[in-house]
Amino acid sequence: MLLEPEELKKSSQIDPQIVEFAQKNPSPPPDWENADAMAANLAAMTAMTLEQIGPPESGITEEEQLIPMRDGFKSTIKVHKPSSPPSSGSPLIVLIFGGGWISGGKDQMTPFARPMVRLFGAVVVNISYRLAPEHKFPKSQEDSWDGVKWIAEHASDLGADPRLGFVVGGVSAGGTCTAVVTTLAVEEKLSPPITGQWLCIPSLMDEQHVPEKYKKYFLSPKHNADAPVLNAVAMAALKKHTDWDNNSPLRYPILSKAPLGDLPPTYFQADGMDPIRDDALIYDEMLKEAGVSTRIDFYPGCPHGHFMFMPGMKISNKATGDLFVGVGWLLGKEISGEEGLKAMAPST
Repeated sequence: MLLEPEELKKSSQIDPQIVEFAQKNPSPPPDWENADAMAANLAAMTAMTLEQIGPPESGITEEEQLIPMRDGFKSTIKVHKPSSPPSSGSPLIVLIFGGGWISGGKDQMTPFARPMVRLFGAVVVNISYRLAPEHKFPKSQEDSWDGVKWIAEHASDLGADPRLGFVVGGVSAGGTCTAVVTTLAVEEKLSPPITGQWLCIPSLMDEQHVPEKYKKYFLSPKHNADAPVLNAVAMAALKKHTDWDNNSPLRYPILSKAPLGDLPPTYFQADGMDPIRDDALIYDEMLKEAGVSTRIDFYPGCPHGHFMFMPGMKISNKATGDLFVGVGWLLGKEISGEEGLKAMAPST
């Protein structure tokens, strides 16, 4: 989805709904330099959300399980599935959390996992990965890949049939890990294959590696250097915490050797007021040119992860509804945004 530089600049102008939300809910800006504080804050936000939504209804079963990583570490997955599986079988969805690789956890994705069970009869698995600064790059990406490989191998044991769909998706750092996992799945010929990926506000490239024909469209680091939530200072802090390698395809999937045309259908979400906005817009265009089916929803004037950090606004509700429509599209199931939002709460 290529926009001309003037349109890109305009998309960095803050939406009035964001201004109103910030005025009604004043809070200090996130301190990305303090990894411990960021981890604690996101953990508290996740715990509050889980308390608000409560336990699942009887129609959903949730369980946790330890699975092995390549170095023998036991990582935790959280499995959400229908208590009574549909007669046609359950597709498989794997969700990867965000938090800049320094914060977050598997429970962050539960508010999205349960609606996916309700909407699609899916088995939805939230994976974990180890965090920086204790675990430097590329441990988060390696754990994500090891987790997805294990889930693929044990899909039937989990109650899923990947032939009905095998979607991997995530938000922010989780969206980046998703893109990495999907390229590795192509390179290593994962079986069963991933059939779709949901890339929500992902970081996929840097200025050094943007193909020449797209460089004039890679403006978001400048446009949004001082944006709220995520900005140039935050990106520098995350690089310091994780010590990522700018030349590794495990950090920037645009460097993968996987042929773009071999990647599965891809659903993107991108925020206009985000320093990594143009990663999604350009990658979407690259995939389309390679013959990959793509779908993208774009939210001008919104900072990084607005629908997670600023819930309840009309524009946040739209993004939340959109994500279920987009995942449904990846599964070949047509739903409306209203149906997606309704599925956020159990039926009574």
